Amino acid sequence: MIRQLFHQFVVHAAETTKLEEAQQDPKKGSYEWKKAHLTPEQLARTPDNARYSGVPAIPTDIGYHASKDIGGKKESGILSHLTGNPTVPIGMGLTVLALLGMFKKSMAGDRMGAQRYMQYRIMAQFFTVTALVAGVTFFATSSADDDKTKKDKL
Repeated sequence: MIRQLFHQFVVHAAETTKLEEAQQDPKKGSYEWKKAHLTPEQLARTPDNARYSGVPAIPTDIGYHASKDIGGKKESGILSHLTGNPTVPIGMGLTVLALLGMFKKSMAGDRMGAQRYMQYRIMAQFFTVTALVAGVTFFATSSADDDKTKKDKL
């Protein structure tokens, strides 16, 4: 008895919600709203009739290494990042090797050896973070110098 009443209550609530959603006007800016409120000429001028997003598009000239020289094309991929700062992957590799050595020594039961590899891991991580910060600093100053020389040429 209580189960049937609960079931009827849930079904009635769901139907009421569906009716309320169907009676509401479409969201402002959606394609349905545009069809109802804009003239055909205005509708033809909208850039994206099928889909609307309230978030503006980011221009293509903004981004990492985006400039007029490469036409706003964004460089990506592992190789471009490796050539950008090759010391970071070296530090990451050293960290992994130290972790593997520590794992091997701890499985063998050599506590002192595992401790030594843990210290190597800390040194490798310090090297990686230092290389990352140095690379960011170097490339930030070199890009500022490039901008300065381009302005001087003009």
